[in-house]
Amino acid sequence: MFMLNKQSTYPLIVPAALISLSALLLWKWPMITELMAAGRELRAFFMILPIMPYAFFIIGVVLGWRFNNAGIVFTAFVLGLAYFAISNQGSSLSQEWAIGPGYPEAVGFLLPINIAFFTVLTGRRIFTATGMFCMLGVLFQAFMVILLCHHSGSPFSDLITTAKATFPSIGYLLSGFSIRLRAILHNSSIFGFWGVPTLLTVSFFGVFIFLGMRYQKYRDNLTAGFLATLVAAFLGTMGNYSGPSPMVYFAAAGLILIITTIDSSLSMAYIDELTELQGRRSLNEALLNLGRRYTIAMVDIDHFKKFNDKYGHKTGDQVLKMIAAQLKKLNGGAKVYRYGGEEFTAIFPGKSLRESLPHLEAYRKIIEEKQFYIRGKGRWKGKAEDRGSRPPASRRATKITVSIGAAESGQRLADPEMVLKAADKILYKAKNKGRNRVES
Repeated sequence: MFMLNKQSTYPLIVPAALISLSALLLWKWPMITELMAAGRELRAFFMILPIMPYAFFIIGVVLGWRFNNAGIVFTAFVLGLAYFAISNQGSSLSQEWAIGPGYPEAVGFLLPINIAFFTVLTGRRIFTATGMFCMLGVLFQAFMVILLCHHSGSPFSDLITTAKATFPSIGYLLSGFSIRLRAILHNSSIFGFWGVPTLLTVSFFGVFIFLGMRYQKYRDNLTAGFLATLVAAFLGTMGNYSGPSPMVYFAAAGLILIITTIDSSLSMAYIDELTELQGRRSLNEALLNLGRRYTIAMVDIDHFKKFNDKYGHKTGDQVLKMIAAQLKKLNGGAKVYRYGGEEFTAIFPGKSLRESLPHLEAYRKIIEEKQFYIRGKGRWKGKAEDRGSRPPASRRATKITVSIGAAESGQRLADPEMVLKAADKILYKAKNKGRNRVES
């Protein structure tokens, strides 16, 4: 089961709103068409609507290229190919155009699988062996779809017909394969899912579950975007191909990919990846927008360098995560940030030093009393239900403490940077006095 909370629901709000808006547009499409027909400017806008998805996909490719993210580039690219294929299916569905499957069936099966694969490539560079392999794979799929799914109204119909006439034996084999492929892809849905063929339904829901599990694990904006893009694109492949459905839903898919890519990039700039706290850039902006009354506290992990040297950086990262997780729970209306290294910053807007100190002291005590377990090389790797059948010799408890220095704004410290520096000096005063204490 996917567990949704405030943190995991927020990245889904905008994509869900765009999909809902697309459904509303299609519901009101006859009325919208009448309004557009009333004015020349609106008619001109109506004429360019079919190319809007391409514009969104091109922007997606450019953004992915700019951020050197192969997953975004290839997803936008295959969305463009899928939209082109479905748009060119058009009204020829009602004709006896082919013995093989149609473009929508091939796209409906292949597109979710491609999106799932490219989601895993998020963060990978484009010009690598993997990137080149993906590009060749996409082009090969496009070639096979054109070869096996062409029909009398397609842009490649004459070319494919001529090629089959030139090589009749190959054409015969391809025709036989097309018949078998259509039998597989074009059967009715055993689930009764809006008449969508079974294999397409399995492809979509299989990838939907896969992306849902990835989102449950990572809970990032980009994975949420891929999940919503999958839903929008699938809705676009199962509608009336000669109507506005593919145009509206594929435009929504492209727009979702653009928004979540930008949002993810902003998150990377403002959120510390390890601790998931707001980073130094967010802190600098917060300092510019404080009122006259506030308290700033600097928090530092005691003996962290020695701890890192003794137990390794991976264990040190776990300490940082634990400190940050508890810091998120700091009361008093505090806003918390990772300052850098093992240092953190807490700002209490509108609070005096006297009002802030009890909350800082409560946090220090929580860290002091919390047991931190160091996992050894003999960590249990068996089944979860067998855990506990041997002594917990691979885990050792240790204590982690923090030192805190706090300063408040006033006539002597009127500037936030001055208050921050004062808190930092007081932090070293706490360390010189023996650590594991709050000083002001």
